[in-house]
Amino acid sequence: MEFFEGELPDPSTQELPIAGYNHLPRLGLERRTSELGREQLEVLLRYERGHRDRTPVVRLITARLRGLRERHRRGHPEGGYGRPAA
Repeated sequence: MEFFEGELPDPSTQELPIAGYNHLPRLGLERRTSELGREQLEVLLRYERGHRDRTPVVRLITARLRGLRERHRRGHPEGGYGRPAA
């Protein structure tokens, strides 16, 4: 299989950062995605868009990614709060 630059294949369920992802309701995903970093969220988003494509879940993951970008832009570490370490 050949991929174009910038195009990644959909991850398999074994590659997902949340065990049992396909069987979790949206509320279960809300709690679990809050602990994930950018790369893990991007994997979930690719998987979700390529398989179930549930609008509320796509919005949830996209909002989490946006929040991480904002925190990074303000100088906060990915999962942390407060001022960055000097």
